[in-house]
Amino acid sequence: MFRSMLAVVLSLTACAVAADPKPMTSSLRKDGTLLVNGKAVMPYGFYISTGHTGDMRLKCVEQTHAIGGTVVHIQGPWHEDTRFLDKAAELGIWVVAGHTETEAKLERVRKFKDHPAIIAWTIFDDANTLSNVDHLTKMNKLVKEIVPHRLTYNPLGTQSRDVLMPAAAFFQCSDFIGWEMYPVANPGAADSSLKATETQMVLVSKAATIANCPYWILPQTFRWPGNRVPTPAEYRNLCYVGLINGAKGVMPWSIYHMVDSPDVQATKKAAGKPAWEEWYLPDSKDLWAECGAVALELKALAPFLLDAKRTKLTDSSDISAAIWTSETESMLIVANLSETESKPVSLALPKGEWKPAFATRPKGLTFADGKLTGDIGKAEVHVYRTVR
Repeated sequence: MFRSMLAVVLSLTACAVAADPKPMTSSLRKDGTLLVNGKAVMPYGFYISTGHTGDMRLKCVEQTHAIGGTVVHIQGPWHEDTRFLDKAAELGIWVVAGHTETEAKLERVRKFKDHPAIIAWTIFDDANTLSNVDHLTKMNKLVKEIVPHRLTYNPLGTQSRDVLMPAAAFFQCSDFIGWEMYPVANPGAADSSLKATETQMVLVSKAATIANCPYWILPQTFRWPGNRVPTPAEYRNLCYVGLINGAKGVMPWSIYHMVDSPDVQATKKAAGKPAWEEWYLPDSKDLWAECGAVALELKALAPFLLDAKRTKLTDSSDISAAIWTSETESMLIVANLSETESKPVSLALPKGEWKPAFATRPKGLTFADGKLTGDIGKAEVHVYRTVR
């Protein structure tokens, strides 16, 4: 009788072990493409910035899913109310979890190291401004020791005039980096034009290639204090210029961030500076709709962005363009870097029947005698592909 019961228990135990799902893993393909459970994916989503409540975190995750996004970056603190993590896992939204700036915060990594929504841990926000290479390298090592099956991440940018750009050494402190693209009506920028962003992306792409560190772009979806939000055309341009230059993911800042505290507001007012206002991206209806449109387009273009060979076609001009080629098809993205005037296009392309990829998007360039020619409107992005 005992042996019979033992056999049943062992059998049930074996079944339970066999039924346990494999732990979720995130990794990078050799070319820098994100792999989730071994599957290549093109991440698109939003930062959830500081000041959020548990309810706001839930809301942002749900809104990201509703427009076709696949990832959110959650800035701390968030560990006291983690309902959003379970909701993200339920909806298929991946989470880049911040932050792990100090060893005291590593307990958070240990506690949530196997949560199925978390694909990466942020080492330090504005890493090249607020930290240094030695500290980031140390923290990256400690985090990877706890979660070798997840990725590490550092956002970088040009906020600090004391750090040489594109801060090449900082590309070696994490598995991948995010590049902050915040030019629109930026009062602190030396050049706030779209063309300046292309110049920056060229440098970032070069540094990422040398360091063998892929990068995602963090396009601007907010207004600088006292200024305006990006237009839908400007936002689209930022996204596609990043892709033209080799970005492996798109994660705008931000879907939400908090207002400055009363003390900070008073200090800024005394100094004659505007304060941050509370920001919730879906309140900007046109820009939010464009965010959703880009999400749908990137899903349609994913086979090219993930698996085709990218070749940059332009260098230091008013036009940014790249072509993706596979054995059977090709895809072309062309962006006008001028916000004020149309620009001529003349690009040599391989033979094929080139057609607009999206019927409702701007088009008008023509292919003949091995060249794509015509004029592209101000800040416009055109996408063409060959037909099988």
